[in-house]
Amino acid sequence: MGVYKISVILPCYNVVSFIERAMDSILMQDFDDYEIIIVNDGSPDNLLEVCEKWENMPNVTILTTPNQGVAQARNEGLNIAKGEYIYFMDPDDYLNPGLFSTIYKKAKTEDCDAIYFGHRTIEEYRGNWSYDTTTKECSYGTHMAIMKECLPKFIGFGQDDFDNWTNDNPWKNKEFASVWRFMFRRSLLEENNIRFSKGVKLSEDKYFVLNVLLHSNKVCAVENVFYNYIMRANGGLQNSLSNSMNLLKAKIDGVVERAKLRTIAKALYGEDIFSMYSGTIVLGAVEIAVRGAKLPISACIKDVKTYMALDDVKEACRSISLGGLPLKFRVPSLMVKYRMASLLVILIHLAEKFGVKLSAF
Repeated sequence: MGVYKISVILPCYNVVSFIERAMDSILMQDFDDYEIIIVNDGSPDNLLEVCEKWENMPNVTILTTPNQGVAQARNEGLNIAKGEYIYFMDPDDYLNPGLFSTIYKKAKTEDCDAIYFGHRTIEEYRGNWSYDTTTKECSYGTHMAIMKECLPKFIGFGQDDFDNWTNDNPWKNKEFASVWRFMFRRSLLEENNIRFSKGVKLSEDKYFVLNVLLHSNKVCAVENVFYNYIMRANGGLQNSLSNSMNLLKAKIDGVVERAKLRTIAKALYGEDIFSMYSGTIVLGAVEIAVRGAKLPISACIKDVKTYMALDDVKEACRSISLGGLPLKFRVPSLMVKYRMASLLVILIHLAEKFGVKLSAF
């Protein structure tokens, strides 16, 4: 049992414009048995000056470290956390009332190792256009239920998804795996040494969540919309996807991190989960080709070849069946599968030259 019921960890870098709103949304919760750990990840702004108003509060800790990235900043906060449960929040977003009281009560009543909830996405760059993403209230009470029913919602596109592709919304059976829509039992994280992979900059929280799911005995969900996720034109996700080097690294990291999870699943349960996400690996090559349309052809071909040289990418191409995909997805995926990725890049560049707009996955 921890000193607090919940530890809230906020990794901070260049968020001085948003930190007060985030903190206000925490401090106004109808729940008071929590600590807040603000991790100043070597932020160059005046974050510490703004944080002075909270530094004397007994349940607030301000930890300053050299800049190491969001993954390690979260690890630093987790290393000193004392709560029974851990909640990671992004400091440029904010919470709705009732989050902690509802989620903690549900976690204790159901004895959950992890619990997740709905969120609102606010697209700031589109005039604060917003939409809610809810999840059906449910629980997964055995390892096999988590493996077979819960994990596939978060890990990516697999063979089953390709076989039953839904043209109108292929993501309808998938869940957003950001760490801020989960609360975790701290003892589970400590006993299994679960931490964020340092150096992984895109989807690092997804792989953390998946690791937790593999080690959990029970996972629950509530449909309440409790989190406000702000998407900005210059946000980290948009910057990573628009930069070819970052995109290639992110896709390679995705292959490597999922391979680690595959090893864990085999060790714990004797199950091979590769077919749950092999489709995502194939689509990764297509995305590198499509998003590289603005690069010189030679540079884009080099990126695709670098990705295609990975053993797990080769395995995915050998094992995946593409018959269930609609034509616009099947054709480029077939070219990847049958080692014609360079030709795919050339065709995409020709399409771009003649003004044909292509959408990345």
